[in-house]
Amino acid sequence: MAETLGNGPVPVVDGTAKECTGVIAGLETVLRRLPDGARVEALVADVPSRIEVHAWAERKGHSISSERRDVGCFRMTVIKAGLDRTLSAP
Repeated sequence: MAETLGNGPVPVVDGTAKECTGVIAGLETVLRRLPDGARVEALVADVPSRIEVHAWAERKGHSISSERRDVGCFRMTVIKAGLDRTLSAP
């Protein structure tokens, strides 16, 4: 499933019916196919999953560019780490 955010379709990993490891596995699979700097929407059902996605993103060098509480889930936008992002960091 893809939604349109900003410049075009953004893949969505719906982890609302999965445990944290399932959400992270889904994000890994999708991000593997995308270029550096690409965005992915992650939907998670609960606070522990939200915390795990944040911790995973930090460990992998990805960033969470936005996050909001939606009906029945948290919606997070993950930006894939890449050379450009690390070179432009202060």
